[in-house]
Amino acid sequence: MLRLGSVLAFALALVTTAVACGDDDGGSSANRADGGTGGQPDAAAVVTNDTESKQTGKIIRAQTEDEAVEGATITIAGKTATTNATGDYELIVPRNTPYQMTVAADGFYKLLEQEWILKKETLDRGTTNLLLTDTANLLAGLLPGRKSDKGLVVVKVNPQPPCTSEEGSTLTIDPPGEAKVTYFSGSLPNSQQTSVQAGTTFSAAIYNVDVGVPLKITVSSPQCAQVPFPVDVGDVTYTGFQKAEPGDALSYMRIYIKDPVVTDAGAD
Repeated sequence: MLRLGSVLAFALALVTTAVACGDDDGGSSANRADGGTGGQPDAAAVVTNDTESKQTGKIIRAQTEDEAVEGATITIAGKTATTNATGDYELIVPRNTPYQMTVAADGFYKLLEQEWILKKETLDRGTTNLLLTDTANLLAGLLPGRKSDKGLVVVKVNPQPPCTSEEGSTLTIDPPGEAKVTYFSGSLPNSQQTSVQAGTTFSAAIYNVDVGVPLKITVSSPQCAQVPFPVDVGDVTYTGFQKAEPGDALSYMRIYIKDPVVTDAGAD
């Protein structure tokens, strides 16, 4: 989901415009899982006890207004659901227990969401966008030296009040391995950009990342301090856990900055 060919931009990806990768409010009511003319998702999800919750959402193709992806597989905590003709799904998920969501469909890059905790009975995750593999492959030309056996992580730095801008922030990843950071300029990754540009849909692409291991991504901002994980956003709590997979897969990570950086004025 990353790849952009024209301003295809990374809208690329995964982002759940409502969340999953896009929206950062932890949920959205813009696209509910019971809408559309394609009927209900392929299996009714019923909460049976207080250790379970129900997550609903909609999968669409990136760069479209509302083009549903039918037959996409959503996997959470070992359970799967398949989207119906209108892209809707519903799935029983753990309550008060961390989980990750992955979305896969033929002809699209696989999306790996960062880990979160849901503490309420239901979550409308809104719309999640998938990027066509053919379009995604154009990304390679914008990420010099990208290796297909390594992982790809797209990061969005989100300022929270009183912080007003992510401008000038820089990112590091641990373990560093062979990872490279390319920041976005406008809607596309730009190897000449040396820091985060405010107002872009995505802040940076980190590629050639070690796969299958927990990743720690840190932001350094000239104006604001990073909010330490866990971070409560909307209906979910982001734990900070994320990992990457090789091949046609993209991991998405949100990072938050908030309180102004305190500088030492020095002794008088």
